[in-house]
Amino acid sequence: MDAQFLNTRIVKAFRHVAPLELPEQPVHAIKGLSEHDGELLYESFWVKTIRDLADLKFVHWAQEICALRDVPQEKIDMSGFRDKLNKAYEQTSIKVLMKSPVHVLQGLSEGDADRLEEAFRIHSVKDLANLKFARYAQEICGEAYKDLSAPIRKPGNHGVSKRTAKSGSRFTALLLLLGTVLVICIISFFWPFGLSWLENKNPAANSPDSSTARQTESADDHSSDRSNPSDLADPADQTESEVERNGQDSADSANSNPSADPNSEERLNGDGTEYHVQAGDTLSDISKRLFGTTKRWPEIYELNRAQLKDPGKIYPGTTLRIPAR
Repeated sequence: MDAQFLNTRIVKAFRHVAPLELPEQPVHAIKGLSEHDGELLYESFWVKTIRDLADLKFVHWAQEICALRDVPQEKIDMSGFRDKLNKAYEQTSIKVLMKSPVHVLQGLSEGDADRLEEAFRIHSVKDLANLKFARYAQEICGEAYKDLSAPIRKPGNHGVSKRTAKSGSRFTALLLLLGTVLVICIISFFWPFGLSWLENKNPAANSPDSSTARQTESADDHSSDRSNPSDLADPADQTESEVERNGQDSADSANSNPSADPNSEERLNGDGTEYHVQAGDTLSDISKRLFGTTKRWPEIYELNRAQLKDPGKIYPGTTLRIPAR
């Protein structure tokens, strides 16, 4: 860019800027375009920099229309303007379009047209196509990028400002954040119900008598291992010892199985709403004894949750409330 080119198009305060950086300068760096004019452009089209103004799609559409002014109307395919004109003007002739107000362009409102008129005295499509500040912006970008092997932007991106791209990326990030928060809230809400479902699905795993049964089996195995030498004893002595063991097992069974205790009902209070825990009791045993099934132990636990922190740990002497039979 020579000095004459800069003096004609750029205000003095921005003439020291490197040519490749000029397209990214604010639009009021263009000579004759005030900061207030720049604010109006930004308010209507999000035009902030010289490159934004050079890429403004409405200017390009107006220039395309005016470029066909010398072509006979019957040779013009108006379908190419279907996405550029409001529906009511799609079949309007080129000469009429050039004299029409700028809001015939699709996406350009009457309010935008009023701001263009206030800033640049633009009344028609032809005025917009000939806007010298837009032409200056296009020439500045052309000079700045003329030595590059590829254009900075694709032709289809005219009129899309940096603000639009940034707002799109911020909107995507916001959607991802909201989605993550929603997933966390859903998991947090349903997590307790899932745990409760698992506990009710396998009551035997939570039942305190399962661990007791495993301990009893282990003790029996160790006892049988230690009693193997008795196989060498006299048969008569062995028979006698077996009888003694069987008697002892029967006594132990009677003591360890509360259901075999004929006086178990005495552990209930007078009206049958409370039960006094005895040694060896489990919630499953109490449910079996009082209701004839082990499946009601969770009801007993829920009714006494305040004093039973763990369904596998109940202590003799504890008074439990019993659900209705």
